[in-house]
Amino acid sequence: MNSSESEFYHTLRVRYSEIDAQAVVFNAHYLTYFDTALNEYMRFLKYDYKEELEKNGLDFVVTRSLIEYKSPARFDEELKIHIKAGEVKPASIRWDIQVRKLEDDTLVCIGELTWAFLQMGSRKPAKLPEIFKNLGTNS
Repeated sequence: MNSSESEFYHTLRVRYSEIDAQAVVFNAHYLTYFDTALNEYMRFLKYDYKEELEKNGLDFVVTRSLIEYKSPARFDEELKIHIKAGEVKPASIRWDIQVRKLEDDTLVCIGELTWAFLQMGSRKPAKLPEIFKNLGTNS
C-alpha cells in the first residue's frame, strides 16, 4: 500500500517519552500508534466501541500483530498513520497499516493488526458488524 491508497490516516507527533537511548521511537510504541489511529478511524466510521460493548457485550480483541521497521522516527517528528482494511472475514478483520513521516512521506514501518469480534462473556466469535463488511477484501 502506498500512502495514496490508504482509506484513512491520523497524524501525531513523536513525544520525548517515546524515544529510547538511541534517540529514536522505541519499537513497542508503534503498537500504541496503530491503536490510536484505529480508534480515530472508528470515530470516522461512526462506530462506537463502548456502546457496542455495553449494549450487546461485543468487542474486538487483537489476535495478531506484525511490524516491519523500515526507517527510524525521532523526537518531535510528525507521523501519518495510514489505515486500510485488508482481509475481512465473518468474525475478523485485518488492518494494513503504514507509518510515514509527514515532512517527506518516508516510510517508517508497515504493520498488520488482526481483530477478532467476540461475544465478550463467552469469548466466542460473533459476526462482524455491517459497517466493516464492505471494507477491504473478503474471503
